[in-house]
Parts: sequence; structure tokens; C-alpha cells
Amino acid sequence: MNFIRNPENYLEYCDDLFHNWQHHQFKDDAILSLLFQMDYAPEPYFTLKEGKKPLYMLLTNPGSGMDFQHISHHTNSNYQKFSATLSQVYTSDDFKNGKGSNPAFRRLMKSIDFAHFLGYEGVVNIETIPFHSPNLDKNMALNAIQQSKTLLSYQEQLKSFLSDKPVLIVSACNSKQSISIDTIKKSKWLSYQCELAGIIIDNLEMEPLTVKNEKVSSALFKKRTKHIVLMMGSNNLPSLNSK
Repeated sequence: MNFIRNPENYLEYCDDLFHNWQHHQFKDDAILSLLFQMDYAPEPYFTLKEGKKPLYMLLTNPGSGMDFQHISHHTNSNYQKFSATLSQVYTSDDFKNGKGSNPAFRRLMKSIDFAHFLGYEGVVNIETIPFHSPNLDKNMALNAIQQSKTLLSYQEQLKSFLSDKPVLIVSACNSKQSISIDTIKKSKWLSYQCELAGIIIDNLEMEPLTVKNEKVSSALFKKRTKHIVLMMGSNNLPSLNSK
């Protein structure tokens, strides 16, 4: 696969990824086609809230593709321009008032509140994998990363980009045991995300956020500008008024 140039950084790489997608360069990639909706625009990042000191929310991958993201609606542009459209859509009243009063919108607003709680002014959502899927088997995704040059090169750029950035990873975990540092270590996916984000797991300090039935049910792990929030049973952030 030939990119139109040698990208110097993550943002340029995302423009090139978007360009290649528009020109159908991934249509014969069996690995990507197996796991992802490749007819929908890649979504590596978008700014949720502007601010001089943004927190980068490292997510898994975007969910199901929406109609406006379908390749049939795209003309030539770069990804930075398209990401501005994503910012408008995901913060709009139409998205807020979508099906089920849109829990996705509520999660976005919670992430802004949590960023403020941590001392950051803005929020940038950034994806571990930039391609859409309704659901993602994380073990299959980890295998795909090792087999797909596209995913591997994307994450090399992402790792370099995040190395000096404030990062927050949010993840669900099971409710069988109280949350601890071992909860992170036992998860191959979380361990991989930590590697991308420049997080050394053993250096993290844990702050319980909520306790239920004598178990820590949500917790914040942090070291300087690197953060992880784990919550039992929900890939979400606890309400700050529950602290």
C-alpha cells in the first residue's frame, strides 16, 4: 500500500489513512474486512471540547458507522476537516436526542466533566483502532494488529503521538473481585493500551472512586499525566457526585 507521502506525525498519517480509504485502498484487505465496516470513514480522533490543555481519551474503536460516514457521501478532503464535522455531529442536539436519549452522548459529556475534575480544559477522543464495528472481539483485534500492516503502522504513529500527552483510558471490568492493579495486568487489551499510551502499570497509584459490597467498584489509576479509570460492568465513568 502506497501512501501519498511519508507522514511526519500522527495527524498527517490520519490524513493519509483517510485519503487511502476514500480511494478504496483497503477493499481487498481480508483482515480489516473481517472485523470492521470498511465502507465507513475511519475515525482516528476528533476534538470533543476545545481547550488549551486537552486530555486525550484513548478509546477502543468507533462503534457502528453512521449514514453520513458512508463512503457514498464523501468527496475529496483531508481528515482534519472531516474530524471537525465529527465534533459538530457528536455534540449536536440531534445526536443528544437520538435513540434511548443516547447513552453515547451522556458518556461524552461525562468525559468532559471528568477531564475538568483531573484539571484539563479540553478533550480529544482518540481511537486505538480507527475503523468502525458494531462490536469488537478484543482478542481477535490484538491478533489482527499483528497481521495488518495498516493497523500496526497506525499504532506506531499513535504511540509516538501519545508519548508526551495527558491520557485517560476508560474500561469496564468484571465484578467478581475488587478492582486493583492486577485488574489491569490480567487484561491483555488494557496492557496493550497502556503500552500505546506510555503508561508503566507498576508505577500507577490507585484511588478508589466507588465501593459496593465492600469491593472497590470503580477506581482511578494515575501517574503524573497518565490515567486509567476502571468500572465494574460498564465501559463508562462514574458520576462525580458519587465520589
